[in-house]
Amino acid sequence: MTIQRYHPVLIFFHWFIFLLVVLALASIELKGQFIKGSPPRELCKTIHGYLGQLIFMSVVLRLFAKWYFGNPPSIDTNTLMNFLRKAMHTLLYCLLLLLPILGVIFLQAGDKSVNWLGWDLPNLVPSNPDMKKTFKSAHEWLGNALYYLIGLHAFSAIWQHYVLKNDTLQRMLYRRNSPS
Repeated sequence: MTIQRYHPVLIFFHWFIFLLVVLALASIELKGQFIKGSPPRELCKTIHGYLGQLIFMSVVLRLFAKWYFGNPPSIDTNTLMNFLRKAMHTLLYCLLLLLPILGVIFLQAGDKSVNWLGWDLPNLVPSNPDMKKTFKSAHEWLGNALYYLIGLHAFSAIWQHYVLKNDTLQRMLYRRNSPS
């Protein structure tokens, strides 16, 4: 018997990571409302950093769960659509893993220590203002790219649900008393 829905663990991590990304965006956008060096601005940056760590850990756990539980078979038989779906997911996973790493690098290049679950991470890079600027720009640019990819991902799910009228979106939603 093939799986028709995503496993509840995969569904949980999908929506949990989405929530974390929304909160990370909100915290970094809110940061801009405060004066540089002010406690609220620093708090927004700290929250953004912790959310990045949670995103990284959640993506790793989701990838493990995806490997363990598997995905339901693709609904679409179109080869191009399957290729685009896989490319989109690969890009999303890569960005969700890469952005926190870039954040750590640009902070450390700016001579700031990074705390991970109560431990200071060893410095991966030396203090270097030029490197900090480069990695900060990459972090911000790829962060913006991530938001566009998420928008495209959501648009695709809605398109498939309302225009193509398939069950792609339904398979990623919680349902009670439904066969798995």
